[in-house]
Amino acid sequence: MAFCKHCGTEYPDGGSCPNPACPGAQQAPAQSGNPLDGGFNDAMEHVKKNKSAIIGAVIAVIVIVLVIVFLGGHMGAKGAANKYAKNVIKKSGFKKTTKITMLDDAYKEYKDSDDFDDDKDIFEESIEDLKDEDIKTKIKSVKKGNKLKSKALKGAKLYFKLQAQEYDVDDDIEVKKGYEFKVKMKIKEDGDTDTRTNRICVVKVKGDGWKVIPVSADSLESRGDYDLDDLEDYLD
Repeated sequence: MAFCKHCGTEYPDGGSCPNPACPGAQQAPAQSGNPLDGGFNDAMEHVKKNKSAIIGAVIAVIVIVLVIVFLGGHMGAKGAANKYAKNVIKKSGFKKTTKITMLDDAYKEYKDSDDFDDDKDIFEESIEDLKDEDIKTKIKSVKKGNKLKSKALKGAKLYFKLQAQEYDVDDDIEVKKGYEFKVKMKIKEDGDTDTRTNRICVVKVKGDGWKVIPVSADSLESRGDYDLDDLEDYLD
């Protein structure tokens, strides 16, 4: 048996003073049943002090995720223009180039047709010919220009309406808005370097997203002179 040096209470060897009124017992910090409570409290205190920093970090992560989701699932006018410009000069870019210039349903029909493979071969041969002649092309810039006027949007609607009729798909086309883009290319041939600027239009088609029409805004406006309800005259 042992005796407490603070109050003299007797207790078994190896034990501790059982007297709740013992001065020595009162000096010891009270403990709960969970030995980790002290560390948890310290951690919570750290969280409180650094709350603003933690919130800022969480917000930053959310923003990054949203940007990735947006870029992965959606493509704006500039993205469509860049995609077209990048692939139109690549031998392997035929599918992406044609897909972005066609209505989704029309592209599906076109892809299953005999024309698709023939056109693909012509496209790839053209790129290969440039390579054989040591003509190098490179996209220098793709710059967004003016917003398309209503007459140009009407021309764009006609462009896709004709496409829809050619492939026998829904021709209820709604072109919501669009822009003209300037695609600047650097062409190197026989040691000489030339710069050429092509104009393309990018329009937003309801249900299909942003599509490229490889003509200038002026060209689309001239098409807007035709009556959308009288396509036979236009085809003649």
